[in-house]
Amino acid sequence: MPSNRKALLRYRVLDKCLSDQHNIYYIDDLVDEVNHALEVAAILPVSKRQIYADLDFMKSTDGWDAPIVSVQDGKRKYIKYSRDFSIMETPITEMEMEQLETLITSLSRLQGIPMYDWVDDLMAQLRPRFGGSGNEVSLIGFEQNRDLAGLRYLSDLINYTIRHQVVVIDYHPFGKDKVQWMIHPYYLKQYNNRWFLLGYNPLYDDLSIVALDRIEGLEPIEKPFKENQYINFDNYFRNIIGVSLEDERTVEQVMLKFMPNRLPYVLSKPLHHSQMIENRREGIISIRVIPNKELISELIWFGNDVEVLAPDSLRDQIKQKITQMHEIYFGVKNDFTTGS
Repeated sequence: MPSNRKALLRYRVLDKCLSDQHNIYYIDDLVDEVNHALEVAAILPVSKRQIYADLDFMKSTDGWDAPIVSVQDGKRKYIKYSRDFSIMETPITEMEMEQLETLITSLSRLQGIPMYDWVDDLMAQLRPRFGGSGNEVSLIGFEQNRDLAGLRYLSDLINYTIRHQVVVIDYHPFGKDKVQWMIHPYYLKQYNNRWFLLGYNPLYDDLSIVALDRIEGLEPIEKPFKENQYINFDNYFRNIIGVSLEDERTVEQVMLKFMPNRLPYVLSKPLHHSQMIENRREGIISIRVIPNKELISELIWFGNDVEVLAPDSLRDQIKQKITQMHEIYFGVKNDFTTGS
C-alpha cells in the first residue's frame, strides 16, 4: 500500500472522480483534478504519465484491484469504475492485517506509561476488530523504567514545552536542599533511562538541566514566555555524551586504549558519533567531545578494560576516581596523582 502523503492524496482524488456517477472524466480532467488538490496542499503537480501509472497501480493486486475501465466516447475515452466501488470501502488485505498486528504489538509496549494513557483506550478498540486476544506474549523488550520517579510529570512537561507554558518546579537535587525554580521549558532529553528537562531559569539567567526524577512538584503559571533564540539543541548535544555541558569547556580529542576483549564491543557500539579508529592493533580509538561527568561515568564503567591516554586533564580525573574507590574498598590512602 502507498505510504507517502502525496501518493495517497492522488489516489483519493482519482477514487472520487472514478466513482462519480453524475460526471465523466477524461484523462486530462483527471490530471487537472489531481493537480488542483496538490496545489491546495502546497505539493508540486504531476504529469499525465504519473496519473496513468497511478491508475495502473489502483487496478493491480498490489493496489486495490479497482475495476477501472476506459469507455469510448467518439474519438476520446473517459475513465470510470465499471461498478459501484471505492478504495475507501475495500476490506482490509492480508498484508495490511499483518502490518496492523505488528503495530498493535508495538503499541502494547507503551501501555502503562503515563504519557501514553491513550494507548490503553486505543488497544481496547483495536484488539476485538483485528483478532487480538489481549493476552499476547511479549516478544520485544525495550529499555524503560515505568516506576522511575518523576515519570508522571513527563506528559505535562511535553505539553508545557509545546505550548510555551512557564512552570514552577519544586526541585530536590541529590544531597542538597529543595529549591523552587521558575522554568521556561525548551527541550526534553532522555539519557541512560532517565529524562531531563532543559529550560531557561531566570534565577541564574541561564539554561538549567532538570532531572525529572528529582522533581517533587510542578505547576504552570501565567508568565510571559522567554523564547529560545540562541540554543540549537541538535548542536548542543552534538559534542557531548549525556546532557551536562560545563561552561567554558571546549571540544577535545580523547584518546582511549581498550583491551582486546573489549575493543569489538566499542567498535560495534561507538561511544560517540565522532569515534575514529587510531590503531586497531593497539586497541586505540579517539572521540572528539567536551569532557563531562557522563563521559567519566562511561569510562569508569569499563573498569580496567580501558585506559585514558589523553587529554591529561581527563586522565587525572579518572585517577582521582580510582584513588577514591581504592580508599573505599581498601581503606588505604594512595597517591595516584603523579606519574603517567
